[in-house]
Amino acid sequence: MKKTSLVFALGLIVGTSPNFASAAERSTEAEAVALIQKAQEYIKKNGVEKSIAEFNKLDSPFNTASDINKKGDLYLYTLDQKGYQAVHGKNPKIVGKTMLDMRDQDGVYLIKEMAEKCFANGKAWVAYRWPNPVTKDLEKKKGYVERVPGQDFCLGTGIYY
Repeated sequence: MKKTSLVFALGLIVGTSPNFASAAERSTEAEAVALIQKAQEYIKKNGVEKSIAEFNKLDSPFNTASDINKKGDLYLYTLDQKGYQAVHGKNPKIVGKTMLDMRDQDGVYLIKEMAEKCFANGKAWVAYRWPNPVTKDLEKKKGYVERVPGQDFCLGTGIYY
């Protein structure tokens, strides 16, 4: 009986640990790409201005748990070649700012690299390290950016891994 209680207690602690839960519920590369595809479709259907307004809403289905963002850990951002961000689905303080000089803890110029690769190749993955708002740990992250057809900006999202 004591052994069963100990096993149950350990399972409860591990199963409810924020690090355990977040690791099990992280979005994949495929889910990140799918979110960007849905955002591209939204822009095509609704136009850039309406899309930017929607993508900046903290409660948008693109930025919270929804049918198109199953685990709720993805959000959208935009960037142009100069690093200007018209959209940031989690941090409104970034909206309207040029973030080209933003670096991670290792000195990676993540926005600059994303912009360069996106505009050169049409889409790209960029690896860097960033604080995870769920676990509060500095973790590996990959940002995915994709050029919006006919526009001078890229859409992005990212996954922790």
